[in-house]
Amino acid sequence: MHKTVKGREMIRHRPYTQKVDVYSFGIVLWELITGMLPFQNMTAVQAAFAVINKGIRPIIPSDCLPVLSDVMTRCWDANPDVRPPFMEVVRMLENAETEIMTTVRKARFRCCMSQPRTME
Repeated sequence: MHKTVKGREMIRHRPYTQKVDVYSFGIVLWELITGMLPFQNMTAVQAAFAVINKGIRPIIPSDCLPVLSDVMTRCWDANPDVRPPFMEVVRMLENAETEIMTTVRKARFRCCMSQPRTME
């Protein structure tokens, strides 16, 4: 695992629920859309501190599809109880499938790149 922060409940040793995985899914979706690694200018400890204590999240590109932006931000909500269950995430993506599939050629997906991009 690289520096993906697993959610504040995991770091604070609170009970592990599926909501930690929902948070991680939102981060992985961001990585697929941007082709970058989150929090790359921070150590793992700095990233965890920033996420937990400052509410820092990766910056969503301005040309990101709104439906994907919504999925990401809902998945990485600071309150695990507000994060959607995976069934709802799947439903959101299924409802947006046509929009995603017709836009994917023009979208910023970089998942097939050999090396992750950097902010520089």
